[in-house]
Amino acid sequence: MAWSRKSAMFASLAAALYLLGLVLRNQQLVTVAVVFLSFLTYAAFRTSHADVAATGRRMEDQEFDEGAEFRNLNAMRQLSQARVFEDSDIDVTLRIQNLSNLSRILEVRDSVPEVMRVKKGANYALMELGGRRETELKYTLECPLRGFYTVGPVAVRVQDTFGLFHREKEIHLYDDFLVFPKMEDVKDAFVKSKVPKIFTGAVNIRQPGEGSNFYNLREYVPGDPMRKVNWKAYARSGKMMVNDFERDAVSDIILIIDSRNVSETGPVSRNSLVYSTRAAASLAQYFLSRRDSVGLVIYGDEIVSVDRDTGKKQLYILLTKLAGAMARGNTPLKVVTNRIMPHINKGSPIIILSPLEDDPTVVDAVRDFRARDFDVTLLSPSSLEFEFDARRLDRTGYEVLKTERDILISELRGLGANVMDWEPDMLLSTALAGARGF
Repeated sequence: MAWSRKSAMFASLAAALYLLGLVLRNQQLVTVAVVFLSFLTYAAFRTSHADVAATGRRMEDQEFDEGAEFRNLNAMRQLSQARVFEDSDIDVTLRIQNLSNLSRILEVRDSVPEVMRVKKGANYALMELGGRRETELKYTLECPLRGFYTVGPVAVRVQDTFGLFHREKEIHLYDDFLVFPKMEDVKDAFVKSKVPKIFTGAVNIRQPGEGSNFYNLREYVPGDPMRKVNWKAYARSGKMMVNDFERDAVSDIILIIDSRNVSETGPVSRNSLVYSTRAAASLAQYFLSRRDSVGLVIYGDEIVSVDRDTGKKQLYILLTKLAGAMARGNTPLKVVTNRIMPHINKGSPIIILSPLEDDPTVVDAVRDFRARDFDVTLLSPSSLEFEFDARRLDRTGYEVLKTERDILISELRGLGANVMDWEPDMLLSTALAGARGF
């Protein structure tokens, strides 16, 4: 139980009247003060026996459950979506039920993640809720950044009838949701490029198998599907002949994301890790839609990897891993390459997304990839640009660090790697289309 501002002023007035009555020897002032204090005592005793339940249930499938029953209050929450992309909105509906027969004055606040803004409606309400009645809070959350988030708990403050005291409880009602990194359509960057493609996609390997291009004719053997029978050849030769096609082989694309501490340098919404996860999501979507096999490696304090696979399920797995990438640790790229190189098919395209800072092993790691005939592309969002734009780096320091960065990029290009210096506010498709002729 806690005192409100009104009760504190009431108690101060009663104490002042009591002392003034003693000083002036005025029995009437003392009596009034005693009445006030007695009333405060009664209100405090009455409030101390009011209970607030501290648990709840969520609402699912657009319908409200009956929920768990509580002695006084019950809360249920419904989210419009459990998975959204960055810059999308989530609608939240919170229902508060008063299960007692008494009317109550409530203050309700639904806790939301700090990085999110209430775009519409309100997650706070001060209301009088009648006995056996219920009410709803509806609001819309704007989701600007990827990650795993939780809405809750629900903070409830119940005032007494006179507004003198209140009790505070937390209803431990939590709902989790996932924000994927937003994706950009990069198809035009590859289709419209005038230089040869870095990534070849599905290629014919001149072997019979499942594919789209004709390979040769052969005699029918039991078990061949009838749809492969060449009826024209059968009419000419009198023998059952079937079509063989060239088997297609897809490229194995490996995306390597730098999530070390340095990748979070800059504002929370504008740093290397934010841009890298968005780029990786966009590239994964593009390659998977082209039937390539895509794998993912994220390194920071540990090395997290996703095996190569194809299809929409793989895209969901990759987006989930990218959403949970956190900037921490300082694992060198060379350690990553030594770990994964024995498990990558020779010649597979490697895409590294890194700010290329505070890692003296970058050159050696890229040299090892190139020595084994891997096609290496580095997409590098520069932390220097983010820091300079945020005015955390002066012009002199920026120029010195920029010169060192340019020397490193030139050395990497000299090894045969494609390096894309990705500046802030530059579309990914622009960076890809303008940096592919190295």
